[in-house]
Amino acid sequence: MKIAQNHSALRYFVNILPILAILLFSSLNATPSNCETEIFKIDRDFLSSNFSKCEVLEKNSIRLYLSPEDNFVSNPSPWFAFRKSAHQEEIYIELFYEKFEHRYHPKISNDLINWKKIDMDKVKIEDNGKKVILTFKANSDYTYISAQEILSSAWYDSWYEIIRDIKNVTISELGNTSGGRSINKILIENDFENPYIFLIGRQHPPEITGAFALKAFIEQILDDNALSDDFLNNYNIISYPLVNPDGVDLGHWRHNLREKDLNRDWGFFSQIETSIIYDDIRKILNDNEIVLMIDFHSTFKNIFYIQDELETAGYNFAQAWLLEHSSDRNDYKFAIKPTKNMENGVAKNYFNSSYGIPAITFEVGDDTDRAAIINSSKNLANSMMRLLLENN
Repeated sequence: MKIAQNHSALRYFVNILPILAILLFSSLNATPSNCETEIFKIDRDFLSSNFSKCEVLEKNSIRLYLSPEDNFVSNPSPWFAFRKSAHQEEIYIELFYEKFEHRYHPKISNDLINWKKIDMDKVKIEDNGKKVILTFKANSDYTYISAQEILSSAWYDSWYEIIRDIKNVTISELGNTSGGRSINKILIENDFENPYIFLIGRQHPPEITGAFALKAFIEQILDDNALSDDFLNNYNIISYPLVNPDGVDLGHWRHNLREKDLNRDWGFFSQIETSIIYDDIRKILNDNEIVLMIDFHSTFKNIFYIQDELETAGYNFAQAWLLEHSSDRNDYKFAIKPTKNMENGVAKNYFNSSYGIPAITFEVGDDTDRAAIINSSKNLANSMMRLLLENN
């Protein structure tokens, strides 16, 4: 992408920011917890790490207990992330799920940037998914093991530095969470009188694939081409890409620090994160128009939740965008599910019922190929821009 090409030196620098941030500030953002035998040790002293407790079984075997951040978590997104030391012998790490069952195939990294799935023959699932045993051969490096790729607040900060000031991009801090972390806004604005499109992400911490999709979507809108230039001369973009930074940095399964699912708080605005964003939206709506909202998430399969047939504007837009204007779906199969609006605090329902606009939940599968996520998100961004320009 031309943005990346024009910022190669900056990219090298910002790629190491997540590591530096984790090493320098982990004591402020993650609760230390060491578990050690005479052969190896495990810790969770980095952003987005999580396990509830550990138990040494033998000198080459440790059990990690996995439980959600509070007793009110009801969605099965059992996140884990930890670091193991070097070891000269084969070792075993057991994941024991105290609530729910195994969902995410474990991934491994030496640098928190490049990740790969652990080989299937090294992952043994037992007791109907309540227990998973990971086997590791002798290794001379510290390595990170996680449910999904780790995209902490440091990862977002690195990305902001890449896109800052490109095509009138500004990054601003709207306020702080109860944990003291920033709620940031990406604004892409050429003319404040143009209508706005809202892009929301990371309400639920483990939903990494949705974050990949949102990032690629925005980067395509910023790409150096005639379609993007024309679009940004007629529309503005506002994104709140990290709605739940406390949950993300603390390795939560679902909630913020106040035991709340933020995607059940739209319209109620009882939480500081949603109320900060709502205050910002109200300022924009004093003089401007919103035409579309897309909320990026992850689930088991690729799904788009849209308005049902009774909400004709939202339904017709989604059908045109996802079916008529999007091509090359061979590497990204998805379902479209129309749903009725309910006053249940879901962002999609709130934005459609409050502002009468198309509001779509963009769900990306946990195991969807990462290259396919990027390619399809770029394609969907292009088709959205073309459709909105046609309707302008």
